[in-house]
Amino acid sequence: MDYVEDILWIRNQFKGVDLSDKRLVNRLDNIAYHMMAKPNLSIPKQNVEWKDTKAAYRFFDCPKVQFSQLIEPHINQTKKTVKKMSQILAIQDTTFLSYGHHPSVEGLSDIGGEHGSKGMILHTTLAVNPNQSQPAIIGLLDQYLHHRTGKVDKNESYKEKQQRWRESKIWEEASRRISLDKAKTQIIEIMDREADIFDVISNCLTLKHDFVIRAKNDRILDVMDNKKLFDFVRGIKPSGTIQLELRKRPSQIPRIAKLNIAYARVEILGPKNRKDETIECNVVYVSEKNPPRDQEPLEWILLTSIEVNSFKEACQIVEWYKCRWIIEEYHKGIKTGCKIEERQLKTRERLENFLGVANIVAIRILKIRDYARNMPHISAKKVIEPLKVDILLKYRNIKKKDITIQEYYREVAKLGGFLARKSDGEPGWQTLWHGETELTMMTIGAKMALGEKKCG
Repeated sequence: MDYVEDILWIRNQFKGVDLSDKRLVNRLDNIAYHMMAKPNLSIPKQNVEWKDTKAAYRFFDCPKVQFSQLIEPHINQTKKTVKKMSQILAIQDTTFLSYGHHPSVEGLSDIGGEHGSKGMILHTTLAVNPNQSQPAIIGLLDQYLHHRTGKVDKNESYKEKQQRWRESKIWEEASRRISLDKAKTQIIEIMDREADIFDVISNCLTLKHDFVIRAKNDRILDVMDNKKLFDFVRGIKPSGTIQLELRKRPSQIPRIAKLNIAYARVEILGPKNRKDETIECNVVYVSEKNPPRDQEPLEWILLTSIEVNSFKEACQIVEWYKCRWIIEEYHKGIKTGCKIEERQLKTRERLENFLGVANIVAIRILKIRDYARNMPHISAKKVIEPLKVDILLKYRNIKKKDITIQEYYREVAKLGGFLARKSDGEPGWQTLWHGETELTMMTIGAKMALGEKKCG
C-alpha cells in the first residue's frame, strides 16, 4: 500500500458517478474532501469559504443528486475487488438513524422507540477479507434506505401477513443484490438474530451463499419428541474451550471470557403451515464459563451452512461471527464520526445525500485503521500524507523522521484525548476522530503557510 492523497482517493470512489453535470461531480469531490478532513464538524466549519458552504447545501438539495447514485460507483468497485477473491465475509446489519430531536425534517417515517421517533432505517452489507492477521474491510457491498409507510393491521391473518411485503424481506433482497454473476468467490453471510428467519436461511442456500446466523428463535427440531433447538444445544458436551476478548457494551464490561464450544448437525422445521419444509445445517454453541458477578454470561447459538466436523472448524465459525463488530464500528463511524443524526438539513432527501458522502468517508477511516492492525510495522508515510506525519512528530515532540502506522494512530488518538494507560486497550472511534480532525487542521494551516493553493 502506497500513500494516496485523500482527494485522489475520494475522486476514485466517485469515479463514473452519474449526475448529468460535470460541475456537480466536481462539487461532490470538493464536499467529500472537506468532509474527510473534518468529518465531525458542521457543514459551514467543514468548508473554508461561505461560497463553498452554500454550494454544499445546494448540492445536497439538488434533485439531480440521489443517494443510490452516490454510493453506486463505490459498490461497483467493491464487487470488482471481491470477484477476484476466493472468499469474503458479507456482513449484514440494520441501524436506525433517529431525528426525534429534529422533528421539522420533512419526509421521515416512524422508526419506533418510546416517543415514536422519526428517522430512517439503514441496511448495510459490508465486504470483509477474513484471510489476514486481522479481518480487513473491503468496502460497501450493498446499502438500502428503508422508509416505513402506514401502519400494519394488528388483526391481520397469517396468510395476509405472508402475502404482503414485510421488513424481514430486506435481508433476503440484500442477499440477492450481493450475488456475483459467474464469480467463484465463496460468500459467507454473517447476520445477527434479526436475520434468524426461515426464508432468509432458505434464500442463502438458493443463492449458494454460505451463512453464519445467530439464532433468535427456539425452533422445533422434532415434532414427535417436541425437541427444541435451545434445550438441545445446551445439552451438547463441549469439545473444547477458547478465550475471547469481549468489548465494552452498555450492559457488558470488557473482559477476557472463557468459552465452551460445542457443535452438532440439526434439521430445522419450516414455519407454521410450511412444516413439511426442512433445512439441514450445523449449529455451534458458545457459552461462557464463570462470568463476573452481575454480568450475564455470553451465549451464542450459531446456525451455519458450513461443515463443522471438528473443534477447530467450530472455532472458525466463532471467529467469523465475531467479525460482526466491524459493521458496528462502521455504524459508529457514520453516527459518532460524521454525526449523521445531528445534521440539521430540512428534508429527508438532503439527509440521504449527506449520508451518501459520509458513507465513503467512514469507509476510508476504517480502511486506514485496518492497515495499522494488519501491517503495524510499516512506515506511516507509506499510508498517510508525509507532511501530516511530520507535523504529528513535531507536535508530539517525537525525535524521529518517521514512525510505524500503529504508533501513528496511537499518537493521533492522544491528540483526541486518549490517555494510553496500560488498562486502556486500543483507542476508540471518538478519540481517533477528534485527534484526526485536530491534526488535519494543523496540516491545513501548515499548507497555507507554505503557500499551497489546495488547503482543504
